[in-house]
Amino acid sequence: MSDHTEKTGRPEQTGDTEKTGDSGSDRTSRIVAKLFDIRSIIGALMAIYGVILLIGGLLPATAEAGAGDRPPSSNPVDMSVGTGANIWVGVILVAVGALFLVWAALRPTDR
Repeated sequence: MSDHTEKTGRPEQTGDTEKTGDSGSDRTSRIVAKLFDIRSIIGALMAIYGVILLIGGLLPATAEAGAGDRPPSSNPVDMSVGTGANIWVGVILVAVGALFLVWAALRPTDR
């Protein structure tokens, strides 16, 4: 009996279980850890917001819905309608979100 077994009552683990294969629960915990990695969450949110902005930019009628017969405004926010800002920001958000997701997939955590 080794000193570790005498002190704790359990045999010492050598770490060979990692080399022989994954148990079912270990594999499940790795999948869950990868799904809830902060890079995956941020990438998914940015991509979703980017798609929403792309749709809003490609459908200009939705930006002016409910305007009715109101006169043109001098508000700078209202003046940006029709400039394609939603399209450009949407494209950038989708690209950055895709980079985050690729980063999370190709370079997982060491744990």
